[in-house]
Amino acid sequence: MGKEKFNELEVKEQIEYINQNLENKTLTKICEDIKVSRSTIRKRFLKQGYIFDKDQSKYINLEANKKLREGNKCKSNTNELECKVKALETKIKGIEDRLNSSSSKQINIKKFEGKTVSRCYRLYEDVQKEFSKFCKENSNYKVQDILSMALYEYMKNNI
Repeated sequence: MGKEKFNELEVKEQIEYINQNLENKTLTKICEDIKVSRSTIRKRFLKQGYIFDKDQSKYINLEANKKLREGNKCKSNTNELECKVKALETKIKGIEDRLNSSSSKQINIKKFEGKTVSRCYRLYEDVQKEFSKFCKENSNYKVQDILSMALYEYMKNNI
């Protein structure tokens, strides 16, 4: 197609022509073939609200593209917020479950008095993990009080 024939087309038809040819050729090559500069094409299409999108490799309507991106952004933000709300609900349920289970199991820890001593004992890993978990669940007591009470109760019941 020559320059005269191309210029006779409506701008929307020019855009369609360029976009169809962009599937096989570069924009520079198309402009060379029709003997119209890239800047002329760019300015002419921009006046009609069209810009060249490198990602899609074609001219797109600026307003339609803007609305599409805003719609996607909104949906993306909504999905992200929904995921965060669900995660928070799950965490709250877990906390409520822990509170309910720990309130049903009341433990009585005697307040020991006197000097404390430090000792090093070897424990099986499974027992240590369970003990650590128990101490975290009952963080209102000192670890030394929980351990002292456990040993005291064991000796009282088994000696």
